Amino acid sequence: MYNAPSQKVPKRKSSNVREGNAEVEDDEIDKPQLTIWGALITLAISTTLVAFCSKFIVNSISEVTASSTISTTFVGLILLPIVGNAAKHVILKFLS
Repeated sequence: MYNAPSQKVPKRKSSNVREGNAEVEDDEIDKPQLTIWGALITLAISTTLVAFCSKFIVNSISEVTASSTISTTFVGLILLPIVGNAAKHVILKFLS
């Protein structure tokens, strides 16, 4: 069952086509959209923003737990990873 080829999807042809002894690429090589300096500046800005946001979130834990019935352990082990993961997904969705 697992060794048999799938009957649902036909096999794809190779992206390289042989003509004589030379191989010809079907796809063109993509050019980068950012320069090295643009990428480094973007990285530095995003790292700074993430550091400020992280500092703000961690400093607000004591205020949230003092004014509500939520424990510090619950916030640290459950809420922070969920918020961090959601932020990662938003950023990845924005970049794609």
